[in-house]
Amino acid sequence: GDVLWALDAEGQKVGEGKVKKIFARKGLERIEKDAAGAGEIVSVAGVKNAGVNVTLVQMEGWGEEGPKPLPSTPIDPPTISIHVQANDSPLAGTSGTKLTSQLIRERIYKEAETNVALRILPGPTSESLELRGRGVLHLGVLLETLRREGFELAVGPPKAVMIPDPDAEGRMLEPIEECTVLVREEYAGAVVQKLTIRKGEMVSYETDEEGWVKVVMDIPARGLIGYMAGEFGNDVHGQGTINHIFKAYMPYRGAIDTGRNGALISMAAGETSGYALAPLQARGTMFVGPGEQVYPGMIIGESSKPLDLHLNPCVKKQLTNIRSVIADDKIVLSPPRAMSLEEMLAYVGDDELVEVTPGRVRLRKVGGKRRR
Repeated sequence: GDVLWALDAEGQKVGEGKVKKIFARKGLERIEKDAAGAGEIVSVAGVKNAGVNVTLVQMEGWGEEGPKPLPSTPIDPPTISIHVQANDSPLAGTSGTKLTSQLIRERIYKEAETNVALRILPGPTSESLELRGRGVLHLGVLLETLRREGFELAVGPPKAVMIPDPDAEGRMLEPIEECTVLVREEYAGAVVQKLTIRKGEMVSYETDEEGWVKVVMDIPARGLIGYMAGEFGNDVHGQGTINHIFKAYMPYRGAIDTGRNGALISMAAGETSGYALAPLQARGTMFVGPGEQVYPGMIIGESSKPLDLHLNPCVKKQLTNIRSVIADDKIVLSPPRAMSLEEMLAYVGDDELVEVTPGRVRLRKVGGKRRR
């Protein structure tokens, strides 16, 4: 029944409420109590906005200075942002059950109550939201959770959270991560080269007698997008670990060339066929196999050249009553390139979207919308 205030790390009041229930732990059981004393770890119900790094205090007995919060460890700021909106592709609603932007908005705001590193801002349109998190993996876990709950989303490419430089007008600051890599010595050169291309700067390089190398580099947060999703594992042949922690905001280090080629874009709607995909394999790497639904604007592969290419993967072989002495050529298809949700978030371009549905994850150009 006591009334408590909720104070943030700066001592500002963020909420208040009357304590309705107190729960303590005994082993794996949760036990309700009438009161709790100093040193006990309890759960309190009834106080609004009582989250992580928030101190609960009583109003009386603090004197003229007022209540003071307990010292706390600051939470690392979000470094990567994405835009999320309802899925509006031609295949929207075919596999999901929660499709509207209102349902998506309510679920994400509910997630923010317990996901302390997640920040939510209004998006560029009234039906979209900007999500800021601690990296592509952090945001990817949230999107994967929503996907498994039946939501359909369209997600934009991840961007670094930039802030203006207070000391120099017109200059922007970007988040820099302290990246620590532990890898076998024979693979360290490839890792250092890749991180240097992504604007990383060497801090330390230590070796031991067993052939392991510990490399510490300062690298922009946007430089890690795409590298940790799968490229690092290939570079170290599975014999290495990489982790990163926020260091500081520093001046913008310039554009990063990821070396990605153009996209192979479907120009027809329907079901892909092996007859159509076989000659298209020479154009680049395919993301789809035979028997999959596609639509105009959907990305079905990566071109071997820098420019985008529009293709028709739905052509069927014309059946006639004319018999041929020569048997049909055997169609040989290479397996399509399969990418996880995190890999697609790292791969998607500025004019593209990731279509996240319970059935599968697709890539499409921004213009590929449902016709009304």
